[in-house]
Amino acid sequence: MSDPQSVRSTRYSLQARILAAVFVLVLAMYLATLAVLGLPLKARAQQNLDIGAERELSALMTAIQDHVLLRDYPAIEQTITARARASHLLSVRFASPQVAFEAHTPPAPQPYPAWYAAILELHAPLAQSELVVGGASYGTLAVALDAGPAIQGLWVLAVRFTLLAIGSLVGVMLLLRWVLRVNLRGLYVLRAAARAIEAGDFGARASLAHGSPPEVRETKLAFNHMADHVSHLVAALEREHGQLLVEKERLRVTIESIGDAVMVTDADGLIEFLNPRAEALTGFGSADARGRRVADVLPLFNEQSGAAVASPLDRALRNNTVVELDYHTVIRRQDGVTIAISDTAAPIRSSDGEVLGGVLVFQDENERRSLMQRLAWQAERDHLTGLWNRRAMENKLAAALHVVQHEARHFIFCYIDLDRFKLVNDTCGHRAGDALLQRLTAIMARRVEGENHTLARLGGDEFGLLFVDATLPEALDHIQGLRDEIGRFRFEWDDKVFRLEVSFGVTELQRGMTDISEILAQADTACYHAKSLGGSAIQVYEKTHPALQKINNEMQWVGAITKAFEANRFVLYRQQKVALARGVRTQHYEILLRLRGEDGAIISPGEFLPAAERYGLAPSFDRWVIRNCFAYLDTHPEDVACYALNLSGRSLSDPGTAEFILDEIGQYHFDPARISFEVTETAAIDSLDACERLILSLQSRGIQFALDDFGKGQSSFGYLKRLPVTQLKIDGDFVRGMDHDREKFAIVKAMHTLAHELGKQTIAEQVETEAELDCLKTMGVDFVQGYLLHRPSPLPMVDPNASGAVAHRIPVLRTARG
Repeated sequence: MSDPQSVRSTRYSLQARILAAVFVLVLAMYLATLAVLGLPLKARAQQNLDIGAERELSALMTAIQDHVLLRDYPAIEQTITARARASHLLSVRFASPQVAFEAHTPPAPQPYPAWYAAILELHAPLAQSELVVGGASYGTLAVALDAGPAIQGLWVLAVRFTLLAIGSLVGVMLLLRWVLRVNLRGLYVLRAAARAIEAGDFGARASLAHGSPPEVRETKLAFNHMADHVSHLVAALEREHGQLLVEKERLRVTIESIGDAVMVTDADGLIEFLNPRAEALTGFGSADARGRRVADVLPLFNEQSGAAVASPLDRALRNNTVVELDYHTVIRRQDGVTIAISDTAAPIRSSDGEVLGGVLVFQDENERRSLMQRLAWQAERDHLTGLWNRRAMENKLAAALHVVQHEARHFIFCYIDLDRFKLVNDTCGHRAGDALLQRLTAIMARRVEGENHTLARLGGDEFGLLFVDATLPEALDHIQGLRDEIGRFRFEWDDKVFRLEVSFGVTELQRGMTDISEILAQADTACYHAKSLGGSAIQVYEKTHPALQKINNEMQWVGAITKAFEANRFVLYRQQKVALARGVRTQHYEILLRLRGEDGAIISPGEFLPAAERYGLAPSFDRWVIRNCFAYLDTHPEDVACYALNLSGRSLSDPGTAEFILDEIGQYHFDPARISFEVTETAAIDSLDACERLILSLQSRGIQFALDDFGKGQSSFGYLKRLPVTQLKIDGDFVRGMDHDREKFAIVKAMHTLAHELGKQTIAEQVETEAELDCLKTMGVDFVQGYLLHRPSPLPMVDPNASGAVAHRIPVLRTARG
């Protein structure tokens, strides 16, 4: 029962209670007074009865004395009888030795009730005495007096006192009732006002009538102040309620509009709401799902084991914490459709921490997981050949080296280099080179198929083959068979036939090796020597081999590069990056390095840069390019284009690179925002921390960074979040042929979509056909670069031999090969 109902159901009012209390009080006082006055009266009545009995006894003895002396017994009897009747004597008895007389008179009827006589307990007094005359006893006389008249007298007094008390009580009650009604009138007014407010009339107030008691008046004032405060509070609550309704509607529209699926439950885990996206993913309408358990609407399973997965929302409500699903979780809907999802479940708490409900936000992960699987595949696989990539091979070599250092097992590593691959590329183009690699890969893969060996593509035309649990003679037999099969292979392209030669460098993993770089260096050195021996040679690395020792000490390219710098035969080229989006008016170029041979021919960087990187000269190249490019911008203010420069992996890991670049910017006058640096994906990952520090240091000057060859290395979302690059440069191997290769098209699209989702621009390189360009335009790629649009051309530098030329000598770095 509610409080108002319990108040209304109270049986007696305040007035009735006060009147009843006064009545009881007066009644108690009446009874007390009656008891106080009645007891003395009773005692006195009993005393009067006793005296009366003695008096009657004395009077009767006097009356019969003469008769006794005369021995007139009839007269004695007659006197006794008459006296008993006249004096309300109940009994009279005279006894002597000779006679005995006894007279009885019935008590006269009295108007008082019997119970009253029983309460008083007045007994008839008995008086007795010997009749002595002249010293002689003539007998004994006894009388018993009737107590009725005394009781009657007391009854009359009691009745009169009671009538007086009743009259007084009635008068007091009437007067008290009038006083109460007058003084409680203000409370009735308060009650009426309170009930009006309870009914919703918040303007009701208690009137301050004249003549009300101070207490009631003060209560009315307090009540009116309270009513004013309540009225203000109600008005504020109504305003807030209206605002909450607006916010609720806005929240509902927002939840229904967002792309994520949202499920809301109560504190017991019963569904209250599904937004349209959740309805689409679960197959349940919001009305159908309301009141059901989450597991009934969203049945979750592990996509690998098939085991049921507990509802994360139930765990979130039970543990009062945020819970996320395992990566391999799917929904199995009632219609048989399986959807991969990711979700986050969280409890909805009140201000004091009490769990009021829960919310489950989940997304369709089918497309993203497919993209992740592709990127994961790319992280370990070469996109062109499908073989393991360099990073995967390095991981396997590291694992094999660990096994060798702890177990007695044999591992052989073979470095494979195609001797005439460049000829195919230069003669027939990159498409022919790609086709050659794919066919040759198929041949080599067949040779290792079913074997416990690993074949990987380490670079453009370089491969690695790791033999597991094989002795050196067994590995050499296998390599010889592979060499013979490749020797029989003929590659045909546009009526041209090419015969390939392959060089093999072999080394055996030893317990004393410290890291995989030593393995790769030994195999590379052996392969380098095999290449120098002629086509299709196999060379096993031996520390004491004279030719290999000679290779270790040779620095042919180092010497040639040093000589070229001294002769100022390095030149800068640039290739335009064309913006596909409208409104981009500023031209963008990439700075390329070329070497002019002693005969004047331009040498591609693919000839000398690998050697420079191998022997640690790449940072010096980078600094030379930076210094000369900055000088060009300073001396050509009319050129307002933006330029992108490449940084090698060693420059990324060099702590002094950022300081050098900032010092060079301080020496020349141009806007640093026109400069951006391109770092390869592999180099960035290998020096992730240093690369991140370098980018952050230079971004403060407006310099931007692009991630080059994206997709060719170990693509990962993790490093993309860490590296604050503004552009992703999609590797040309994916761009070439994307117009007819659906897989390449999908990969490029995935990379482009990923880049834009992360707020980065995309650049597609090595665009060679109109079909490829059309695909990239349709896709929305920001910039394109390739021979179709612009062939590299020399940067219009000042003549190196003229005054003011910008040319700097590169230091000679002596490092041992292998």
